[in-house]
Amino acid sequence: MVFKKCRQENRPALLTYAVAGDPNKKKSFEILKAISSHADICEIGVGHNCNTGDGKQIQDSTYRAIKNGIKIKDTFKIVKKFKKTKNAKPCILMGYYNSVVQYGENRFIKKCKQVGVDGLIVVDLPWPENKNFSKKCKKNSINFVQLVSPTTS
Repeated sequence: MVFKKCRQENRPALLTYAVAGDPNKKKSFEILKAISSHADICEIGVGHNCNTGDGKQIQDSTYRAIKNGIKIKDTFKIVKKFKKTKNAKPCILMGYYNSVVQYGENRFIKKCKQVGVDGLIVVDLPWPENKNFSKKCKKNSINFVQLVSPTTS
């Protein structure tokens, strides 16, 4: 719906990115609220201690969040609280499959739906390995965003 609206308005969609828990839980929520008044979609980074697919700025931000004690349950709390705000926008969580597995794949997807996550980017879950996960997301009305890499055929 967001991209359709932007096309109708003849403009690109603005997707913003912030890591949950950086610089701390409270501030990251405030940052999310502030950028949502200008964004079409808010992408929220899920802390992971081995985020090798990210650039230095995202890695640094993620490490600060982890150092400050962010857990995946905290990220869900931030999303849930954000989705109740006046300017709440669609939210995409971006993270790594190991975090999903540790939380429990079915439990993770169920929790995403419960708190209002609209989409997921799982950086290290390429096609065709993501087929089952993608189907589970679709079944729960969560968009699974697939990435294209230089090695994608």
